[in-house]
Amino acid sequence: MNLRLFLLPLACAVTLLAGCASASLDLRPETDPNRVLRGTVNFRSEKPLPADAEIYVRVIDPSSTEQTRLAASRDLPVQTRAQVPLMPTILAEQRVPLAAGFALPFQIEFTASDEVMRRGVNVEARISFGGAVRYRTISAHLVTLSNVARNPYEVWVMSAGR
Repeated sequence: MNLRLFLLPLACAVTLLAGCASASLDLRPETDPNRVLRGTVNFRSEKPLPADAEIYVRVIDPSSTEQTRLAASRDLPVQTRAQVPLMPTILAEQRVPLAAGFALPFQIEFTASDEVMRRGVNVEARISFGGAVRYRTISAHLVTLSNVARNPYEVWVMSAGR
């Protein structure tokens, strides 16, 4: 009986200390929140883009959609949860000038704190012409604090299926 009274507090103390050992405190100073991404929007096609093509590159913070989803799941009735629009925060959007070739260069400036960059932001691109989106990013292009300085980025867009 006395052994149980001794082992229970010991097990609790070991569990607490193990949790403290895995936590880390980041003491590095914050970096400049003004950031620049340079790269190319790439696509595969047999022919070049028409003269009316519009190319847009966006940097978005997808964490806002998760926060909205969590708030909706806690605060709303089940039947109205699916009606909540999940809109990511757009940190920057830029129209890329039309250039010859299948690799369109871009440079986009945005502001994001280190906290946002640790979670990561996404780079999206789309190419429209003839009144419709013809190419768009299919896979996420994640930019984090550890790879934000890597330039140039290659953002691939695929046919939107029209």
